[in-house]
Amino acid sequence: MVTPTLARPPALAWAGAIFAAAMVLSTAAPAGAATPAVSFVQRVGGLVQPTQVTSAKDGSGRLFVTEKTGRVRLVVGGRLRSRTYLDLRRLVRTDGEGGLLSIAFHPDFAAHPYLWAAYTDSAGDLRVARFRAPNAAATSVPLSSYRRVIDAPHPRYSNHYGGQLVFLPDGTLVVSTGDGGSAGDPSNHAQDVTSLAGKLLRLKVLGAQRTCRRAYCIPLNNPLAGASRGRPEIWALGLRNAWRFSLDATTGDLWLGDVGQDAYEEIDRLPAGVAGANFGWSCREGPSSYAGERCRRGRAYLGPQWSYDHSYGESVVGGFVYRGSRFAASIGGAYLGGDYVSGRVFLGTSGGLQTVGRLPKVTSFGQDDNRELWAVTLTGGLYQLEVS
Repeated sequence: MVTPTLARPPALAWAGAIFAAAMVLSTAAPAGAATPAVSFVQRVGGLVQPTQVTSAKDGSGRLFVTEKTGRVRLVVGGRLRSRTYLDLRRLVRTDGEGGLLSIAFHPDFAAHPYLWAAYTDSAGDLRVARFRAPNAAATSVPLSSYRRVIDAPHPRYSNHYGGQLVFLPDGTLVVSTGDGGSAGDPSNHAQDVTSLAGKLLRLKVLGAQRTCRRAYCIPLNNPLAGASRGRPEIWALGLRNAWRFSLDATTGDLWLGDVGQDAYEEIDRLPAGVAGANFGWSCREGPSSYAGERCRRGRAYLGPQWSYDHSYGESVVGGFVYRGSRFAASIGGAYLGGDYVSGRVFLGTSGGLQTVGRLPKVTSFGQDDNRELWAVTLTGGLYQLEVS
């Protein structure tokens, strides 16, 4: 695993001076390239609107599935346990795109059995809370272990929450937040550094009580740490609704699927250690201009690694760079993602995006203990990746 060097960027980073323009737009397979046959085999059914599948990376082989309604379900040996692992239904508001959105486990869960959950609370805001299992092998987590970490206000609309949680190799927790909802980001939250909406937030949650006597501390190398204006939790800005993003454990890069507005869906790559990136929304949508009056002279934007228009799909579901061993010869190092509306599953390589399969109503991809890929669909299935 490569640990990124996290250095505080110069002030010009917020003007976008260090970032590249838009990258490749392609949905065609490169000439002469072999097309892997990707399929997803259903292993479990009966889930209720699952939103994420993940693992604790503790060697137990267990999978954990979040349900929109507020439950975390446990899958052991390919079987869905009847007992709920964590039940947040009393805390979660589920209207619109709200609900239990994701969980993330302590990087050393076997020794420190903590997990964090992102969900929409009774006020409709995005909340991150921490919970503690009795031990790493426990089959349930008490609700009484709840501790609020942070809220991202979301006062008016019931869409665009983001809500993915990912630990970086340095132990900080990254949270995606949506732009606040409606269409076109009417309040321009994504470009507003005084708002938590439309951002990636980076928090120090491990050992925070010891360090700053709070549920989280501000990492000192966050771009706005110590600044006179803006929220110091912000790591990157200019996102519409990064519903799913992931860490490439080999490079330390973050890969984001940012759901588009009228024309384009995009997959973004945030290189390891780069702070203050501006992904462009709502000045830009994918590789094109959206609200040109919101673009600022002298400000560049980090363009998408790939994008596709709405003839191909209409709601990107960010995936993972494949780092497992079973299919390393055929898709190792390629990015696998999908689209909820069209059901297309694609690989991203240096040649562009290549359609390799279908999985209708896919809501999330996830990794098991061995970094093999799984997926869940809104219709209640848990699927395992197969490649031939």
